[in-house]
Amino acid sequence: MRQEQQQDLESTSAQQPITSANIGQNSQEVEKKVSFEQKTQRIKAWSDFIKSVTPFIWVVVIIIVLIPLLSKALITDSSFGKLGDSGKNPSKEVSVVIPQIPKDIDQALVTALRNAHSQSESFASEQLDNWVEELMTRVDKSFFDWYFNYFNQKKMELSTPFTWLYSAVIHWTNEKKPSPGQAVAEKFTEDFQTEFAKRVLRPKIAQLELEKITSDSINLYIAELGKNISNIQSSYKIPQGDWERYLGDIAVTINDMEGNISNLSLKVLTGGSTYLLAKAMIPTVTKVGSKIVVSFAGKAGAKIAAKTGGVVAGKIGAQLLDPIVGIGIIIWDVWDYNHTVAVEKPRLREAIHDYLRQVKFSLLENSENGIMVAINQVENGILKSIQTSSSKL
Repeated sequence: MRQEQQQDLESTSAQQPITSANIGQNSQEVEKKVSFEQKTQRIKAWSDFIKSVTPFIWVVVIIIVLIPLLSKALITDSSFGKLGDSGKNPSKEVSVVIPQIPKDIDQALVTALRNAHSQSESFASEQLDNWVEELMTRVDKSFFDWYFNYFNQKKMELSTPFTWLYSAVIHWTNEKKPSPGQAVAEKFTEDFQTEFAKRVLRPKIAQLELEKITSDSINLYIAELGKNISNIQSSYKIPQGDWERYLGDIAVTINDMEGNISNLSLKVLTGGSTYLLAKAMIPTVTKVGSKIVVSFAGKAGAKIAAKTGGVVAGKIGAQLLDPIVGIGIIIWDVWDYNHTVAVEKPRLREAIHDYLRQVKFSLLENSENGIMVAINQVENGILKSIQTSSSKL
């Protein structure tokens, strides 16, 4: 090798004369050649390094970039994409959840109605008991003072023969007229009824008292029903909106004494408008007590009391008297000239009290215009509405 290089040098030197310029030029060429080879080796080394780390770079790219992008795409397709579609076509994608009312809620409402009815009926019964006791107080202090007065007793005794004789003549000329005995009974009964009405019943005041008892009973019923209904909502944890829709479907129809019809719903009890229901119900009590029916089974003078009661009501102009003054029958059953006041008074008092107790129950439950008639009407309407709603489910 060295020999070949020497030969090349010798041949070169032989061809060209060796000078300082030639030597410098040769050294520069050698340096350029060495520098090129070094750069080539560095490039090759970097290339080999890059090739060796390329797999690791791709792994990093996949973990940091591609996987998150893929996850985001999947999330978008599964949720946000559907929301976007629902905005374009809500009728197909948005589903309305119909509120579910518990199946036993109807029975709970029926129980609430019955409890409210029981409360109001007990209240009305208690108030009527107080009213009867007030009447009995006036019986003791006013009516008995008149009836058992010595001069009043003598008046009845002395007037009886004249009444009998006059009636006998009238009946003899006209057989359709009452017999003498019946005429005497009617005269005593009519006098009894008139004084009893004035001193005990006091018709105009009694009418106002009965109307107040009825109105108070209705207001209590509405208040208790509203409270019971609220308790149902709380117990079942029913949202207010769902509860109002449920009550809004339960109709309340009220027919007052004038034939006016009011159509409401139980929703009024939850919206603070209970006065609307009370306002619709109370007009039905304007003639309470005008058709009292009291049984006189087994009483011989029942027809006489009914006849004279109407006469007395016409004289005094009291609508309430017509049915209630039938109390007149009592005096004919117990009145006897041969009895002393000590014997007759307790018997008469007991008979009057029993009669007024019958009047009280008739006032409470009379099917046409008793105290509970408006409540019964509303309750029956609600129960019918509940049954209708249940049959549609």
